[in-house]
Amino acid sequence: MEALIQMILPSVVLPLLLSVLLWWISRYYSVALWALPLIWLPSLIWLIGWPSLVPAEANEWLMWLVIIATLINFMYKSKPRVLLASHTFLLLLAVIAIAWPVMKYQFDMTLVIELLVVITVAIVLYLFSVSNLITTPTLSMAISSAGMGIVIALGGSLLVGQLAASLASVLAVFAISEVIRKRQQSSLGTLKLIPVMQIYLAILVIARIFAEIPAGPSALLLVAPLAGLIPATRYASAFSAVSVTAAISWLLLTADSSSYY
Repeated sequence: MEALIQMILPSVVLPLLLSVLLWWISRYYSVALWALPLIWLPSLIWLIGWPSLVPAEANEWLMWLVIIATLINFMYKSKPRVLLASHTFLLLLAVIAIAWPVMKYQFDMTLVIELLVVITVAIVLYLFSVSNLITTPTLSMAISSAGMGIVIALGGSLLVGQLAASLASVLAVFAISEVIRKRQQSSLGTLKLIPVMQIYLAILVIARIFAEIPAGPSALLLVAPLAGLIPATRYASAFSAVSVTAAISWLLLTADSSSYY
């Protein structure tokens, strides 16, 4: 029981409380919503410790990704082209930094192709975010993040799974708000979620490379945000649920009880 509590506190309780706090503050100061990605940082630091100034592990790059992505979002929110280019370049640097410890010892063309696919998916997500065509962005990202946490945990990496679960918890209150509003209007909007998309994709890359999540479930997790964010329908989040359910089912057939990262 104690071990379960220690797992839940940083991955569910803390980010959920911070999400409630930010939601309450945003009712009076809407500009606070731009800080949404930053409330994920306490969970990150709790789980991996305070990152080094020069990251030594893949997880430590996530802190800099969150901070820089949030700054980019706030600084260039009225300049869509600059925003898209900056976020794309930032994610490219992030995935290179994450993959570099593996790539410097052995060049793997398959891995390079997979990383390019991730960047391509990111560009599509950013384009739809800027166009503001997404109907239920927070709910879809929360479903995708929660599903990714389960898949990664089943794949053997509890730590990375907790990072994904904490991201879902950060989004929980705002996702519930979308449902209460009958999914007609998002309290966050799509632009503010771009850094969250960055975090999601970076965690997926870490899970694929270091936790060795199989290609099939990884592809389904990559598709989940696309499936739930792109269709211009209020039921689009159901597509994310279908995608993550398929990924979880896949892992249940092959999962073992090991935990190594």
